[in-house]
Amino acid sequence: MFKETVSSKKKFLSSLIKAPMAQIEQQSTLLWPDNQALTEYLSESLCRLPHCQLLYAINPDGSQYSGNVTRYGVDESWRNQDLSNRPYMKTNLPYRGMILSAAYLSQRSMQPCMTVIQAINQQGRLAGFIAADFHLKDLPIMNTSTLQRMHIQNSQHHPVSGVDTKFGRAASSASDINIDYLIYALSTMMQEHGIFHSKIHFNSDSCHLWSVQDAYQYHLHSIDQIMSSDLLSEYPPCEYHPRNCVAIEKIPLVFAQFKAMRQADDRIYLRSGSLNLVNGFVGLSFSCDGSHYLTVDEFLNHDLGYWLNQAQAEEYQTLEQTNLN
Repeated sequence: MFKETVSSKKKFLSSLIKAPMAQIEQQSTLLWPDNQALTEYLSESLCRLPHCQLLYAINPDGSQYSGNVTRYGVDESWRNQDLSNRPYMKTNLPYRGMILSAAYLSQRSMQPCMTVIQAINQQGRLAGFIAADFHLKDLPIMNTSTLQRMHIQNSQHHPVSGVDTKFGRAASSASDINIDYLIYALSTMMQEHGIFHSKIHFNSDSCHLWSVQDAYQYHLHSIDQIMSSDLLSEYPPCEYHPRNCVAIEKIPLVFAQFKAMRQADDRIYLRSGSLNLVNGFVGLSFSCDGSHYLTVDEFLNHDLGYWLNQAQAEEYQTLEQTNLN
């Protein structure tokens, strides 16, 4: 059971951090020779990695290159410590790309955890690694067998509304194909570029965005525009607005849940999802039911079973927190 739980959490973590770790790799490659600048960048990037407990850089010889970056700040006292005997350093480390370690017991927190190792490669030379630690107890899991049972049970009718959904949905859209990058791009824009309201229209491959710099009108963008770096020039960087009532680290969690609700079932699926940071509400529109509005905390506390099959929500929990203490 523990192995199945770890495997499920590992899949969730990999999909959640793939895009932000790629961005961190790109910028860290440029900053690597400047230890202080690199550490400052890692400190700024921690909020992009939901559930991350610790972020740090490692030299190829296993010595720690940066300080420890946590939500409480940077602790430089850990720099230069020998990490070569840590479990995640004894595996086949990547020359390029990213790997997730097996689960092990953290010496620092005494909690079961996993470490993500991202290689930093400069012109064909391994400069070092970026490491990110995650506690297993903090990571949701996706129970595949439960989703399969729910798919069979919901194959003809939606249990809440009774609307016939036997025809299923159209082929995957551009937003579906690029959903991991879409999650990263929208999260970054809401965290760092003044977007306080965003809505994804999956079927029409479009998003509309509201910015604090022009709060009286929204702007509609195609998925191609969202994926283009040119769009960021239209929304310059700015501080997280004091009127935002949503914790900044919860933003990518909301979009990750949108992804799960979009992909869980071919007949009962999310058509559009919105997030407003000022009033703290999530808006949802499904293939076979009306619109729903609820707070961010309420939304994150509901599992997929609540939306796909309310009558069996308590029996079948597909997205859950597992306490491994």
